[in-house]
Order: sequence, then C-alpha cells, then structure tokens
Amino acid sequence: MAKIWVPTGRVPTKPRSFSSVASDVRHTVFSVQRFRPRQDGLFDITPLGSGFFVSSEVFITCRHVIDGHILPHQAGDTYRLVNNLDGMHGIIHEVNGGVGKDIHLYPDDDLVILLSTSVKNQAFLPVSYADIPIGASIGVAGYPLAQANVDQNKNLTLSGVIYRVSQGVANAVYRTDLNFKNDTPLKDASVVEVNFLFVPGNSGGPIFDAETGRALAYVKGFRYPKIIEGEETCNLITPPAGMQPNYLSAIYAVYSVGLTLDRVRAHLETFGVTL
Repeated sequence: MAKIWVPTGRVPTKPRSFSSVASDVRHTVFSVQRFRPRQDGLFDITPLGSGFFVSSEVFITCRHVIDGHILPHQAGDTYRLVNNLDGMHGIIHEVNGGVGKDIHLYPDDDLVILLSTSVKNQAFLPVSYADIPIGASIGVAGYPLAQANVDQNKNLTLSGVIYRVSQGVANAVYRTDLNFKNDTPLKDASVVEVNFLFVPGNSGGPIFDAETGRALAYVKGFRYPKIIEGEETCNLITPPAGMQPNYLSAIYAVYSVGLTLDRVRAHLETFGVTL
C-alpha cells in the first residue's frame, strides 16, 4: 500500500475550496485521549475531546477537556493525541510530563496548552486574532463521539476515531459571561456563534476560516436558553398509578459557541506561537 503523504509545518493560507481546506486541517487536528493507569498494570483509555496544533510543538484544547469538573486530571494520567488521516494511517503524540511541564492549564479561559515534540515538524494551523465578521464563512473540525477501540491483540485501532467537519457562517460575534454547568464560569468572553450543533468530543477543536484555514477560535460547546414553557397533556398512554398525565414542556434555542483566539493571545505567545 502506498504511503500517505503528510504535510509538515504551517498549513498554507491561499484561498481554496472548503474540501481542500478541510483536507489540510485534518493533519493538524487530533483526538485527545487519556491513559489512566490501573492496578493490574493496564490503562483505562478515555477519548475526551478534540484539539489542534498552532505550532509544530504547541497544541491547544479546552481546559475542561483535560481537567473538567466531571472528568478531572489525576496524578499519573498521561495523554495521547491521535488523528486519523485515511482510516488506515494516523499520527500519535505522547504527552507524559504532567501539569506545569507539558500540560499548562488556564481555567479562566477554558484553555489548556499541551507541548509535544513526538513528531518532528508537525503540521499546524496558522492563527488569526482579527475580528471575525458576522456572516463570514467558517468551518469546524474535530473528532466528536470518538471511541477507544482495540484489536484482538489489545492494540488501539483508528476505527473509533472519525474525522468530522462542518461548514457554516458566523451567526454572531459578541462578548458575554459564560456559565456552563459543571464548568468554570468565564468573564467577558469573546464568543462566536455558529449555526450547527457541536456534539460531545467537538470541544477544543478549531473554528477556522473556510477559505484559508486560519484558526479563528476553539470550540466551547452550546447554550440553550429557554424560549417558552407550557403545560402539556399526555393522551397516548395511561400514566402509572399516582402519576398525572399533565407535564411541563419547554422549547429551547440552541446556539453553538466558540472562544476566539484573541482572548488567549498572550498565553500562546508565551510558547512562541506567532502569526
């Protein structure tokens, strides 16, 4: 089987089709997987979210992906960054140094910076700190719903790590306080809204310019403000004894949001990330 071509260094920014951009972005985006040691000498492997390289050694994702309130980081945890280039080939980075060495947490920005030199001249996305125009064509990429599948020899396979992209527009760009359940509240966050729904595992992946591939933001999740609530009556079944057929029904507006990179520029520049 012919060896797959893997680009290196900064992904080009010349205008091109979205399919070409998504193909280039694929080489920079990885699934974040935690390896937690067990008493029997094996590991519990948990796919946590997505992220992307912004230089050949600097990888970013959401802090809640690595150290959230539900699945916090523990001493002894190590991480692998895994991507799937064509279903058969992928790249793996190992992050073993621990917090303060190759893991740097920024809870107030829901950011974590991971450092890896596992792969020489790793492909990475150029970044942009410019304002995002409302209506700009954007894309999102990541490994949502990833699974840690193994073969008969207990070796990890790529079958559960599926690269997914979406394309849309920036519906709104604004500053606000964000208070997600089970997460650290963010103050005065610079937010971009998109018109497609993020699903578990998208968090930390890039939101990028659909024509150039420049990274504009990283995926945070979604908000669902309640629009209306009303009382409904169930007429399809007979409720169990003691239960009433009336219940409350609510309609929510769902907005997927990302955090723009200008907010974390100082953190990135500390590790040598440049425009």
